[in-house]
Amino acid sequence: MKNMRINKVSYRDQLIEDYSVIIDVRTPSEFIEDHIPNSINYPVLSNKQRHEIGISYKENSFLAKKNGAELISFNISKIIKKIEFDKKDKVLIYCWRGGLRSLSLYLVLKQIGYDVYLLDGGYKSFRKRVVEYLDKEAPKFKFNQIMGITGVGKTLFLKELSKTKQVIDFEGLANHKGSILGDIPNKTQPSQKFYETCIYQKLNEFNNKKDIWVEAESIKVGKLSIPSKVWKTMPLGKNIKLNATIEERTKYILKDYNYFTKNPELMKKALDVLKRIIPKDDFKNIEESLKNQNYYDLVSNLIIYHYDKAYKKTRAESSTNIISTIDLDKITKKEIQKAINLSKYF
Repeated sequence: MKNMRINKVSYRDQLIEDYSVIIDVRTPSEFIEDHIPNSINYPVLSNKQRHEIGISYKENSFLAKKNGAELISFNISKIIKKIEFDKKDKVLIYCWRGGLRSLSLYLVLKQIGYDVYLLDGGYKSFRKRVVEYLDKEAPKFKFNQIMGITGVGKTLFLKELSKTKQVIDFEGLANHKGSILGDIPNKTQPSQKFYETCIYQKLNEFNNKKDIWVEAESIKVGKLSIPSKVWKTMPLGKNIKLNATIEERTKYILKDYNYFTKNPELMKKALDVLKRIIPKDDFKNIEESLKNQNYYDLVSNLIIYHYDKAYKKTRAESSTNIISTIDLDKITKKEIQKAINLSKYF
């Protein structure tokens, strides 16, 4: 044991491709906030245990280490029972900064005979790379934007475009639809850190010599923010604008946001935010439609009195670099594929 060589590796892009298994031994709360993609959480200390040891460490560091070792040993015994990977699998282990938590599990698994490696610098080294990449590398990509007012089918357009092109769906990664009604029931938004990790991971999958298509977004997607350097780069490429009639947009929104029509109280709660934004007389029309459960009129009024007026104030509307406009007769997969095939820009 004294002369055991510890296999340490430094983080780099595509590192995760080298390992069959990546183990994050941090607490569940640390893991939820952010983690290396594809890693599994085998905590050697629970949230409560780590908190209590942190407090006791200030009073008596020796005793805290002793108690910590006891808890970690017990938790590792439970982890071993959970392990499903084989001896032949290449396993990477990490904690917050490559310290005792990851080393403890590493030593036990190494003694058993597993092919294990420690991430030097732990999660902190990974996070440092994500921040650096989004600040310096990501803006080098060429981004093209799909533009258009709310309900014109930009997200559906991107989904169809992703079958043949490189696409990032910032709203999908954020679990949010980017509008006043953007909160999705039973789905919570990730932390800002994990959102950035997802964007970093997506960009790493792409060929940096090929264009990336995105939706023209506000920098804010719900409570999250698109990385500043990426957002500032997005309008510099090709900008293609989608158009559709209010009737088609209304039908599309009713279908895309059908969970609101099934739950009027949820809709009412979302609309309460608009009371401070929309003129009183205009909002009365919206409230009346909701009261009568006339959702077609409700959505039409939202488009007229809120969405279209708000869009005129956005960066997308003021952009002068629009190279093409696509008029959609219907907002359907079939119509969108037809438009993609006919355009010379895809």
